Amino acid sequence: MSAQKKLDLLLQWFNDNKIEISKKTRLIPKECILSIKTSGIANILDEANLEGGCPLALAVLYEIAQKEQSPWYGYLQALPDQGEDLPIFWSEEEKALFDGTEMESAVRNDLGDLEEDYAELIIPLLEEHPYIFDRGVDPEQGPYSFDKFLKISTLISSRAFEVDAYHENALVPFADIFNHRGENEHVHFETEFEVCDACGALEYCEHQFLQYMDDSDAEEGEEGEEEWEDEDVEDMSDAKEEDDDDEEMDTELPDLEELEAAGVDFYEEEKEEDKKDTCDMVLDRDVKKGEEVFNTYGEHPNINLLSKYGFCYDDNKNDYISISEDTIVDCVLAVYAENLKEEKPKASEEELEKLAVEKTRPRWEFFLENEHILCPSEEGEEEQRDDYEDDGCQDGCCGPDDDHEHGHHHEDEEEEHEHDEGGGCCGDEDDKAGKSRPYFVNYEGLFEDKLMCLLHVMFVSEAKFAKFVEDMNNALDYFEELANSQGEKKTKAMIDTKRSIYQVCRALVEIRRMDYLENGEWKTIEQEVQEREKVADNKRKYYAFTCRISEKKIIEKAIQYYGDLVKEYTSATPTSSGNKKKPVSKKNKKMKL
Repeated sequence: MSAQKKLDLLLQWFNDNKIEISKKTRLIPKECILSIKTSGIANILDEANLEGGCPLALAVLYEIAQKEQSPWYGYLQALPDQGEDLPIFWSEEEKALFDGTEMESAVRNDLGDLEEDYAELIIPLLEEHPYIFDRGVDPEQGPYSFDKFLKISTLISSRAFEVDAYHENALVPFADIFNHRGENEHVHFETEFEVCDACGALEYCEHQFLQYMDDSDAEEGEEGEEEWEDEDVEDMSDAKEEDDDDEEMDTELPDLEELEAAGVDFYEEEKEEDKKDTCDMVLDRDVKKGEEVFNTYGEHPNINLLSKYGFCYDDNKNDYISISEDTIVDCVLAVYAENLKEEKPKASEEELEKLAVEKTRPRWEFFLENEHILCPSEEGEEEQRDDYEDDGCQDGCCGPDDDHEHGHHHEDEEEEHEHDEGGGCCGDEDDKAGKSRPYFVNYEGLFEDKLMCLLHVMFVSEAKFAKFVEDMNNALDYFEELANSQGEKKTKAMIDTKRSIYQVCRALVEIRRMDYLENGEWKTIEQEVQEREKVADNKRKYYAFTCRISEKKIIEKAIQYYGDLVKEYTSATPTSSGNKKKPVSKKNKKMKL
């Protein structure tokens, strides 16, 4: 089918489904969206109760298999035949361009996850309902093959919107035609999310009524429980009818012929009511004739943009690099062992390492046990002491004595880290259980606050740490004092603590830097940019270089930043006075540990 024919069918489908347009908005009725609730196999998906993107992918595959019989045919036939050009479709040679970058593991994990989902979730459903899912003579080439599942999954990844509590993620025709711009986009997506999760009703419905009755009965208890009698319901209905009759009697009916002559549309109100629950694309600013209209997909790093949408761009302020917890353990132990040499110059390397493990183990366990208090999440911060808010910090709490802000939130920070009861993290391989979680360095080259908090716990003096263990409030006071200590005197204890912290930070970044070496050499940013220009016509290689360049910029910023701090605190001497700032009231203080 020609591109023009596909476009004509799509436009006709928009018109048939009454997708309305005005100068400022495009209204898409929720009846038009394709979700697990609106698909022809909604009952099967509901019974299977699958999570993630699999159920929507299967729903789309089913509707595509119905061809012209599907209510969404006009829309689906206009989707790209080959899916989005995401890294999971690249050749092994092209994937090798990601070696050392954040994309290296992501691209392989994505494909592995989809293969696992297809085998464990999709295949059993196809086999359970062969009369619904006709897989054809050759299932590997049929409408429900893994290849087609993979392509549809990538389309959903790049096009689906979170619609509401009922539909969840869904394909929203017309809303998915806009490309992304990180800033100064033209349109944005709006929808009423709070609907009945049982039927999708925007207004009050029977499910909400029944829930209200159940809640009321539960509150009243067994003694105060009252059941509705049939005659009570009839009395209420009769009373309502009488009220309605009285209201009708008191209101003079308008002359219908006069209204019709005046051009009144008697169905307009009903029409507006039907279209009240819509997905809206709202225009935020004027667009010039011939100018491309952009949406924004949110604040995503390049790793997400490329893996989900198939593109990335320079100077993405959401970019980051990650460093594993295992690497942090090794660096902390190395710095501890080096510091212990001064105390025990005759000790062997093995003895120093063993002593470092003994000293760091209780500190690491303390941090893990109290992380939710020291570094409260936004959801739980109200339960923490006073009014600590996860809203940025001055560098006094976890950095040098200037006004940089630390930390950056990442959606990737979802992996759990488990520890055995007797081990913690600072020990042999046998002491480490579970998967090592990552810590992040943001676009500015600064480690996240959670790591800085951890390192302070690891390197404060023995006396200070003993107070932390004695009373958690002492630890909170310590970090609050750091946040208010800009320009204050530097004690020997603080100099020693920060010097060790920055030595670890610099070492961590230098270790991460080694992942980007090619044949043992570090190519400069300028060299990488020049190589990218040579392959500008190849989008895949261009985007791979873009990811690499962005991450290497972070590496260089971080090495420079923490290297300077190591020099500063290596040569620093204790001071007896300084320009002391007035402490900030706890109730007004906003800090991020």
